[in-house]
Amino acid sequence: MNRFISNKTFWRWSLITALLCSLFFAWELGIFPSLPSPPRPPASTNEIYYTIALIVLLAFNAGLLGWRKTNGTCPVSSKRATKIGGVVGAAALLCPVCLLVPISLFGISISFAVLGPFLPLLQTVALVLLVANAWILLTKNT
Repeated sequence: MNRFISNKTFWRWSLITALLCSLFFAWELGIFPSLPSPPRPPASTNEIYYTIALIVLLAFNAGLLGWRKTNGTCPVSSKRATKIGGVVGAAALLCPVCLLVPISLFGISISFAVLGPFLPLLQTVALVLLVANAWILLTKNT
């Protein structure tokens, strides 16, 4: 397990992914006032914590995938799981934007009443998927 921590490839992939995800999620949450961001309410404290956890897990998974790739032992399913976890996590942060299509089709009250309770579930699914993927990558024998 210590082998990947001291590897430069792991840290390179992790830091680049963390930087890119931080910039993207900061823009998505409206942190940069000079850049137009998606229409959404101000970020709550829970959303900030969720975003930090998502960035850490995505960066850790990307570092492990990069390290595994250099060793020739990177499973294809882990790449897909990381991509799905990242996409679901980003979609869960864009909650008002991803609800725009159902809102335009069914109206505001029905869309929020039906789809609103599922946004925390999407966030939980994304975090669980990324944690499980990290566990698989850590326990896989090299």
